[in-house]
Amino acid sequence: MINQLENQIRDLKKELAEIKKNQALLRLQPCLGDPEIRKKEERFIELEGRAAALNESVRGLTKKYQLLLSGSAPRTAYDLPESKRGS
Repeated sequence: MINQLENQIRDLKKELAEIKKNQALLRLQPCLGDPEIRKKEERFIELEGRAAALNESVRGLTKKYQLLLSGSAPRTAYDLPESKRGS
């Protein structure tokens, strides 16, 4: 399960990097006239929406990953409640 989450996070981050690259290229493209500007803006808005969705997915998966890791970590005396410590 942890490996699957790591792979999903890695893949989403790669896709996000690709979107950021496309956004940078789109910014550098010259426009000739209003129709091209509108088309460029629409594409940019589409890429921003996709990037936001990917960021949210990465955030959620990272949180889930951290919860799984913390659940699989051995508990120490400091993590246990007072009543369960062997004082």
